[in-house]
Amino acid sequence: METLTARALTAQLADDLGWLEQHCREQPDQAQAAGKLHLAAALVRNCIGPMLDEQPPVPTHVVVVGGAGAGKSTVANLLSGAVTAEANPQAGFTRHPIAYTSSNGPVNWTAHAGFLGALQLLPQPSPSNLDEDVYQVRRIKADPVSGDLLKDFIIWDCPDMTTWAASSYLPRLLETAALADILVYVASDERYNDEIPTQFLHLLLQTGKPVVVVLMKMKESDAPALIAHFQREVVAHLPHPPGGGVIATLAVPFLTSDQLTDPVRQAPRYRIPLLNQVAVLGTPAAAARRRTVLGAMQFLVHQREQLLSVAQQDLRALQSWQAVVAVGQADFEQRYLREYLTSEKFRGFDEALLRLMELLELPGIGKFLSSTLYVLRTPGRLLMGAITKAFRRPETPSRPELPILEDALGSWIDLLRKEAARHADEHGLWAHIEAGFHHSGLAERIWERFQQNYRNFQTGLATEVDRTARAIYEQLEKTPALLNTLRGSKFALDAAAIGGTLAAGGINWHDFILVPLVASLTHQLVELLGKTVVDAQREQTRERQQALMKQHLSAPLAEWLAQWPATGGSDFERLQLALRRIPTAITHLEECVQMAIQQKVPSAS
Repeated sequence: METLTARALTAQLADDLGWLEQHCREQPDQAQAAGKLHLAAALVRNCIGPMLDEQPPVPTHVVVVGGAGAGKSTVANLLSGAVTAEANPQAGFTRHPIAYTSSNGPVNWTAHAGFLGALQLLPQPSPSNLDEDVYQVRRIKADPVSGDLLKDFIIWDCPDMTTWAASSYLPRLLETAALADILVYVASDERYNDEIPTQFLHLLLQTGKPVVVVLMKMKESDAPALIAHFQREVVAHLPHPPGGGVIATLAVPFLTSDQLTDPVRQAPRYRIPLLNQVAVLGTPAAAARRRTVLGAMQFLVHQREQLLSVAQQDLRALQSWQAVVAVGQADFEQRYLREYLTSEKFRGFDEALLRLMELLELPGIGKFLSSTLYVLRTPGRLLMGAITKAFRRPETPSRPELPILEDALGSWIDLLRKEAARHADEHGLWAHIEAGFHHSGLAERIWERFQQNYRNFQTGLATEVDRTARAIYEQLEKTPALLNTLRGSKFALDAAAIGGTLAAGGINWHDFILVPLVASLTHQLVELLGKTVVDAQREQTRERQQALMKQHLSAPLAEWLAQWPATGGSDFERLQLALRRIPTAITHLEECVQMAIQQKVPSAS
């Protein structure tokens, strides 16, 4: 992976995770996995990125989350000390994140590149039920009674945790929750153990953020029992990461209209414990931010395999396609071997055998002896030729190489087309391949690739047979001592056979039959030995040609086909890029975070 700056690295990783999230949302039953991917990308953008970009740790972000109708806006008002959040009994009234901060607080904390992802800052206050990808900041004047308690804190009121499939406002919730240094989880008396909010809480706790739970809307007398039951039935089953987890569980019973209207003066007994918890967890700010960043980084590291597991179905589909390509390749190669190579004679080796036998004849003055032996062998040679011709089956003309390869390729393409049509309804990758055959000219492109590769194959093969055949006798020509030894041995064999025949029966009329026959037989024996050598080379050439065909023709074509769905700007190409870059980017980002934290430790202490 190329070396990237910290800002470029976080931007790339957030972009890859975001793309994987969108890809995941297009698949059935993957809404929860898509939510986890969005949270991961938001942690990179809103926690890790600003720290690496040396953004100051102040302000500390306190994010209020919870299910529908739980009382989040009421808790936001308790924290801010003013009735600015629009508490409304309508479920899902708050549709976008709203930040409450002191009028004397920091003003440049929204300036980080990529802050809150796609959410845009509203230029002026708007109703909480504005259903758009926006966030707003509402500034609160310092209260003369309690003072400017939250001048270094920002309180966020968020949309409801209702369903993983809420593709409109769920990303807004996750984006803001990722920003949190402290989470305040709100649950009502009636719905404190609802499945979906509890699932969200379980996920957010894995990021290492500390959580203060506020249970709402119960009778004051029921508060201790409700807290005990919540801790036993819910908290006991939640993650408890180092530095995070559920830190405290507070109760806020039904509030009167006066308490709701003036929480600072009328509800201090509920407000002060909540503020104290937040203050303790958020002080010092540098330590709180360091905890947030380390928790976010550990979430990315520990959840890396799960984040990528959403692509398992895609990878299985790609592997299935590649398996079909491999089956077609194997059949293509077998047909070439069976229909062409097995019957191919490689006539160049027949010529090499003739040349070898010529080399074994005596040179110079020995040519007279060789010519005499040639004449002696003539009757036997003619007789053996007649016998061979009589019993040899007529040769069936073999098909040319190219038509055989073209037929094999046609079968390969038919297999791919058939399998793509059969699996098109199972996964988008197969549908993409089927569309490639029907609309993108995939079959025509396969033929073009074949023709290009066939030319390369022919170029590599052109000299192979000729070179191997010539090597049989050229090596002898380059080794005179061995050649002369073989010539002498052959002549000695002929002389011994003829001399032995004459000595055995004496010189008689039948020698006119036996001597030519013996001379012919010795020559046939030598020729048989030469043919054995040549045939061994012929078979090696057959194997070599099969290997060359695979190297230059079938293997490149199979490799191109196997990767075709993930090329040409397709979603699967982008998927492969994301899967390749995300693990490396997380490892590199962890190194950057550790280095940055080590550099900040002296100043933080």
